[in-house]
Amino acid sequence: FIHKFYLRKSSTNSETKQYDCQCVNSLNLETRKPIVKLKVIAFSLQRIITLSDNVIQVLNSINLQIIQNKRLKNIVTFAISNQSIQGASVDMCTSTKRNKIQIYRLDRADINLKQEISVPDLIISLAMDECGILACSETNYYGYIPPVNNERRSTNSLRTIFTLNDASIPACFTNISSGEYLLNGPSIGVPTTLEGTSERAPIMFASQPYSFTYSHPYLIVLVDDHLHIYSYLDDQLVQKIPLKTCRTVLNIPEENRNTLLLHNKDTIYLVESSNIEEQIDQLLNSYRLQEALALAESTCPSNETRQNNSLVRSTKTRIGLIEFAAMNVIRALSLFDEVRLDFHEIMINIPNFLPLKSAWPELDESNRSQYVQWLTAFCDFMIKRADEFSRQPDYYSSLLKAYLVIKSRDKIIQFLESHAASIPLDYDHLLFNARLYHGAAIVYSAHDKHEQTLDIWRKIVLKEYPVDDETFPGIWIIAKYVLERDIDRAVEFSIAKWLLEQNEEESAIKIFIAKHENELNSDIFCSDRVISLLKSYPTALRSYLEQAAFKLMIETDDIHTALVNIYLDQLLSKSQDNNEYTRSKLQEFLIKSNSYRIQSVLSRINQTNKLKREVALLYGKMNNFEQAFQILVNELEDFEYAENYCIALSNGKCSEDRKIVAHVLFRIFLTSLDKNPEQITVVLLRLLCNNEIEFDFLEVLKRLPSHWSIASITDILIRAVRTYSYTQRSTKLELALNRVQNENLSVKLTKLKCANITVNEYRRCKHCLHQFYETSCVVYPDGSQVHVHCAKQMNN
Repeated sequence: FIHKFYLRKSSTNSETKQYDCQCVNSLNLETRKPIVKLKVIAFSLQRIITLSDNVIQVLNSINLQIIQNKRLKNIVTFAISNQSIQGASVDMCTSTKRNKIQIYRLDRADINLKQEISVPDLIISLAMDECGILACSETNYYGYIPPVNNERRSTNSLRTIFTLNDASIPACFTNISSGEYLLNGPSIGVPTTLEGTSERAPIMFASQPYSFTYSHPYLIVLVDDHLHIYSYLDDQLVQKIPLKTCRTVLNIPEENRNTLLLHNKDTIYLVESSNIEEQIDQLLNSYRLQEALALAESTCPSNETRQNNSLVRSTKTRIGLIEFAAMNVIRALSLFDEVRLDFHEIMINIPNFLPLKSAWPELDESNRSQYVQWLTAFCDFMIKRADEFSRQPDYYSSLLKAYLVIKSRDKIIQFLESHAASIPLDYDHLLFNARLYHGAAIVYSAHDKHEQTLDIWRKIVLKEYPVDDETFPGIWIIAKYVLERDIDRAVEFSIAKWLLEQNEEESAIKIFIAKHENELNSDIFCSDRVISLLKSYPTALRSYLEQAAFKLMIETDDIHTALVNIYLDQLLSKSQDNNEYTRSKLQEFLIKSNSYRIQSVLSRINQTNKLKREVALLYGKMNNFEQAFQILVNELEDFEYAENYCIALSNGKCSEDRKIVAHVLFRIFLTSLDKNPEQITVVLLRLLCNNEIEFDFLEVLKRLPSHWSIASITDILIRAVRTYSYTQRSTKLELALNRVQNENLSVKLTKLKCANITVNEYRRCKHCLHQFYETSCVVYPDGSQVHVHCAKQMNN
């Protein structure tokens, strides 16, 4: 009999699943012996193959009706290929009592013999796939690969793969994959291909099986009173199920689940495995990580599909997190990188990491060592994939929190200097908690919170925090910060004032000078306000006045006179040995500046006899050249300085004024010639040969002493001739250029006079728009005509 059942899971909450079985059809084949084998084939063919009393019959799988004229006799066993031909036919192989294997093609209409193979023994079991046929007798296993030409009578013979020398060992096998099988041997399973080769080692069984089947990735083995389940991934026995007198086992393929049908004499059992996810969970919970990964990867046919398979990726992720928690960080990072894990998944598994804004707890030495390993691995992973992760808003914040544990304080500051703009302001308490006050200031600075930044730095300088921050570079950074940014000017002024109070006068002066805009009282940095502030800081005041005069170019008599008075105060208060530098600066300032009150300065200098040279400079500034050179030449006898001062006075003057200054000095030297003839003669000759001083050499030659020889004044004469020649040539060139210009203008005027200008009653003045009643008019360069009186009015 054949019975067709409908099997349905019943709704129940018990751990053991219940099924409802309903017989929907039955058929009596009317054979003398029981049915020994039954196979449902190709769903599209809707056929059932039965073997009873050595006869194969074909039935319709829907209504269990026998398909007539489709009977095969003298059949010992049969097998159906797992490959259908275009969905409409399938190959089947049979073993006959005449020691032959026959290959048929079965379709909905007929069974056709394709090939017949002779065999040495009676074949009791067969398997067929697209690669060929595996057959076994009671003592031997055979493999057969069909020829390419598909001749009906094959000359190829079966290849003996394995021989059983013990008749008590049942011959059985199972198909592992296409062309790959597992054969039953003496307490071992022998993997093989149809060629009789294999790269896999045999499986050692705990007990001698008498039947088994493969249900990926497990091998289901029937032994006495038990069902043994082996993992085909590592050949380990993973489960034993008590089951008495079980005769056969059948695998029902399902996605991510293994389902088996077993039966003994009276009962059919359905055995379901946990789904693949539950199995992986169990392996991971028992720390069998490699087995779990192998199980997940076994669901993918190739390495390419494994990379994108969700089950493999999730398993690798979980293994990585387990390894990470177990401090196997190198293995964990390798898995994280393979699955391209998001760094948030790692943060969740680091204790006390989240929330990011929370501070780290106090860590003892043992905890710190563990955290350092975790966080170092975490940071390495983050930095390696910075191009991908840095787009996320909390990337740099996460690194900062990790660095607070594993990095030195200087390294943290370097990190903040580069990435503070990417760290929100509300993370400042982490830095304050770590006593990185300078780091908090950097974060505020990156977000343009200038007042808060400067306030933190001031507190560090004034030691208002519990401990000193050794990462603070120094008070100079406050001045540098103010100089490089445009912040509130009142804040800038207050910082400069505070720097003065901290004896950082140089930094304060830099701010006063750099932030000066104008001399209006509305500018908080105007010189009057700054000078009043600097009165109690003489060194700073002098520096400010010098920079105000020479750098800011402020031309006010108050500033220039105040600076001169400061120089005088220092000269009059210090010893002769220490005032040369100050005196040289005073002299330079007296020469260059035109804004100090000369009479006021002169009256103060005249109170002492030590500053004769400065008196001479002041007379020169008042254009009293005679008196200035008298002091330098006759009183101080500083001839070289007098010559240099003559050059300084000549700068910026016209040619005639330069000659006036030079001739005054020349006359002074001539009148002093009798006092020191030799020295004055040398000075005079050098003066007259100095190309930076301009003379009227006709006047000079008239005044030269008559007793001087021609040889002594040769250089003077040469310079005089060259000067005269240069002047003559320049004059001629200038006259020639003027003559050419005049000729060009004359030609242009002649052309204008010769041009005909038509004036009639229809033309109108460009300005008043009235007609012309007189013959004279003014013609503009653009050709327009206007009345003479209109042109005069417009040009006045």
